[in-house]
Amino acid sequence: MKRRELIKAGGLMLTGSALSRHGFAQESSGLYMPSELCRPTVRLTAGPYFTLDSLQRSDIREDRPGMPLRLTFTVLDDYHCTPVEGAIVDIWHSDANGIYSGVVNQFFDNTTMQFSGEQVDTRDRPTFLRGHQTSDANGKVEFTTIYPGWYSGRLPHIHVRALFPGAAQWSAFVTQLFVPPEMDRLVYAEAPYRERGFYPITLERDLVLRGDADALAKLTIPMTRRANDISGELILAI
Repeated sequence: MKRRELIKAGGLMLTGSALSRHGFAQESSGLYMPSELCRPTVRLTAGPYFTLDSLQRSDIREDRPGMPLRLTFTVLDDYHCTPVEGAIVDIWHSDANGIYSGVVNQFFDNTTMQFSGEQVDTRDRPTFLRGHQTSDANGKVEFTTIYPGWYSGRLPHIHVRALFPGAAQWSAFVTQLFVPPEMDRLVYAEAPYRERGFYPITLERDLVLRGDADALAKLTIPMTRRANDISGELILAI
């Protein structure tokens, strides 16, 4: 499939009916072009901790304690602005202590931003907080996880990888999604997060964003705190 040149733009929440109403916009020429609402979601690096040990499942928590987080993603074809059925959506993130499964975790000194030499090896536990789902006819996938913890050198985030049905692996869409700072302050004041406290990294010092406030805004998942969990929903236009 021929892809447009990448444009820095983020996901927006839309219902199926909203897509049908707003998916295309008519220009003065009479031609229909994809709506601004479906511009491609910003891409970011996959980072060092992607693995091939992702299980097909909705609940990826396993034994990891933390605030339950329900995530819903809608995958759209960014050119036609239509839902993509059969896309494989993979997510992975760190636990409440900033640890990823299945890798040798390495840490930065938050003052010097150099490797501290500290390591945590979780290769004997390859699957916690990792999983993938296949999008339904509405382009939707849902995950149950926990609110991500933070680790040195980074703002809290969730990695996402999405692949069109039948597409080559090299063409996969990859990005990182962020959580609202106001939600961070609530969650990190509660167990099991509060022992580590609030993260010391600012946007300017984040090793991936490096001060890019526009990308952060577009990649932040809108979230709602409910009685016993947090829910978030975002469109991935790929």
